[in-house]
Amino acid sequence: MCMGTAARPPDPRRDRGRRQAMAALRAQRAEAARFRRSVTLVALSVIAPGSAQIIAGHRKAGKIVLGVAAGLLAITLLVLWLVPLQDLAGLAVRPWLLSTFKVFVFGVALAWVVVIIDAWRLGHPPGLNQKHRLIMIGATLALAAMVSTPFVVAARYATAAHDAVVEMFPSGEVAAASDGRLNILLLGVDAGDGRVGIRPDSINLVSVDVRTGEPAMISLPRNLENTRFPDGTPADDEFPRGFSGEGDESDYMLNATWTFGEENPELFEGPSGPGPTAVKQAVEGTLGVPVHYYVAVDLQGFRDIIDAIGGITIDVHEELPIGDKGRVLEPGVQELDGYHALWYARSREGSSDYARMARQRCVIGALVNEADPRTVLANFLDLADASKSVVTTDIPQQDLTNLIDLAMKAKDQEMTSLQFVPPLIAPADPNIGLIQDQTDALLSGDAETGGSEPTESPTEEPTEEPDEGSDEPTEEPDEGSDEPTEVPDEGSDEPTEEPDEGSDEPTDEDSGDAGSGDEGSGGESGDEDESSGPVGMSSVCSYE
Repeated sequence: MCMGTAARPPDPRRDRGRRQAMAALRAQRAEAARFRRSVTLVALSVIAPGSAQIIAGHRKAGKIVLGVAAGLLAITLLVLWLVPLQDLAGLAVRPWLLSTFKVFVFGVALAWVVVIIDAWRLGHPPGLNQKHRLIMIGATLALAAMVSTPFVVAARYATAAHDAVVEMFPSGEVAAASDGRLNILLLGVDAGDGRVGIRPDSINLVSVDVRTGEPAMISLPRNLENTRFPDGTPADDEFPRGFSGEGDESDYMLNATWTFGEENPELFEGPSGPGPTAVKQAVEGTLGVPVHYYVAVDLQGFRDIIDAIGGITIDVHEELPIGDKGRVLEPGVQELDGYHALWYARSREGSSDYARMARQRCVIGALVNEADPRTVLANFLDLADASKSVVTTDIPQQDLTNLIDLAMKAKDQEMTSLQFVPPLIAPADPNIGLIQDQTDALLSGDAETGGSEPTESPTEEPTEEPDEGSDEPTEEPDEGSDEPTEVPDEGSDEPTEEPDEGSDEPTDEDSGDAGSGDEGSGGESGDEDESSGPVGMSSVCSYE
């Protein structure tokens, strides 16, 4: 008789272990599902704000948030697509709009962060384990920081623009163009240690046709004497025969008018202040055209502006010394930072004050050439910070939008340049009628633009080249009678620029900055720019 094997009774402990394993697996899978859901909801709030709320069952609130987000995105894309960059730049100089924009972007950033945190709340049930809770907290904070950073940067740009506009540009009346042109006086000023008052080192009038944007630049030497003031002004009554008087002749040169104005404010009343008003009136009376605005740049801080836009490209025509340590700026196309650009513009060792004027025109042209909207935007914070400390102007905030539009027109056109230096004039005794006739011919479009490139160094035969392209009046021979035709000796006591001891900063000696009598005598005609009429800037300077 066969004996069967008795069946083993079920082991309660084994069944319990199996059930526990299955329960643990189900719990693990549920935890993973909850974690995936939490990650998905937070991620969706970054990609499409409001969609997480819709998925979580809060449909009404989610649809509102999603609709607002989609509308803002559509408006932003349309603005960037349809509105030119220069028009956006024009909007970016209105203080009230900048303040509103700053509040708006902060509000959008805050709202988006709230939506992300709410998505974390909806996807974060109490059953989520500690590890996943910590991961979700870190991920949520990181994503909130990521989406808010562009808005914080935009708000910072808006704040910088607002502060720059408010601090640099006053509120005032908008000047009306005269004969279809807007004239802005550009001054490079230097009020360094050891100098009495402010003396403009660079004096250029930029005139732009408001319809076409055609630009022209007129340069006056700082040592110009007997400058005129507009008829009927108190200064004209005081100096009916021109700005002159007893004492040191350097106190009556064009670059002395700023200090004279500050010392005699009763003669130069106006919103710009007595110093700038005096220079504006002197240039206006001498050229015979109105000066609507002025912009003065502190030359010691000018290098910061050049650095802020990433430098400028200049074709250096000749070797120029840098300081007194034997260093030089080599000829050729150069990428100049602010330090070297300032030396290029101000170095006078081995050349003349008038050659330096030509280089200053090149720097202005190169700066305009580099300062396209994208470059300005990319370097905006540095540029705004540098400009606030070195630029003063009477351009009103209300006219900035129009000026930006005008600058965009002018940027794409050839700038014509006219420089009043020997042999065209004698700075010590200038023919004001000739200056005004040449200026009128240039701005009215009657002057022919010469194509020859003026030199920056002494020429061997300065009197052989005819005045091509010039509309000089027939009375110029009288002016010429005051001009010697011989090249001065190398030992001329024309002051030269030397840096201060222990410094490589380009500065003028006191005598040079004032403009010495020798420099203003008109006896350096052989050492000056050969140009005797308007020339295109491209024939004077080359930019890459």
